[in-house]
Amino acid sequence: MDPHVGKYNSCWTRGRIVEIKGKAMESEREIVDLETVATTRLENIIDVGLTASAMIRLFERGTKEKKLRGPIIKTIKKIFEAKSEAEFKRIHSAFCQRGTREITLSKKSKRASYGQIAKTLDVVLKVAVYYCHLPECEKSKELSQWLNAAVDTKMMAMLRKHYPKAMKPWPHTIEEVDGQSYDEIQRIVREFVRKEHQNSITPVQFDDYYWRKLNRQATFAD
Repeated sequence: MDPHVGKYNSCWTRGRIVEIKGKAMESEREIVDLETVATTRLENIIDVGLTASAMIRLFERGTKEKKLRGPIIKTIKKIFEAKSEAEFKRIHSAFCQRGTREITLSKKSKRASYGQIAKTLDVVLKVAVYYCHLPECEKSKELSQWLNAAVDTKMMAMLRKHYPKAMKPWPHTIEEVDGQSYDEIQRIVREFVRKEHQNSITPVQFDDYYWRKLNRQATFAD
């Protein structure tokens, strides 16, 4: 049995083997064990995160099924076992570097940028860890402190106004974000959180709050 199974279920439900009887199967029972249920739940949560990232439409057709879902599941399981923030960063970086080698944009026939891959992973992690409290409640609290902000174009523009000289040049789109600028943007997010919010929120909460705030402003402005 997958060693993560109990953890995946601890904040949701702890049950024994679920037995499902169908009317057309009076003499048979389909037994669904916790491992199957937990794996399905994790895969569904990851699919929700991939959709929420709004990045899938930019990638070559079939990328979600062939090049993202499987590697993300493996990466998230490694992150669930991470013992330190440094280990989390290594796992995160390895996934993003691999993505820039393997994932292609649909219209431009070129490789996805580090920023595009990172945003995809960061949104999935936000949904799985911060929203759904995986792998279990206490570990998710620790991991949530390490998660990065899934910064989009509007957030970058806001940060650029606050720290115009922090990066030269500042990226204007996620596509322009490489590994070095991604790390610098995350540093700037943490500095913004420290100065503007006195460290009362985490980077993933910065992302959550400012994504809605900036998009609502844009909607009302229209």
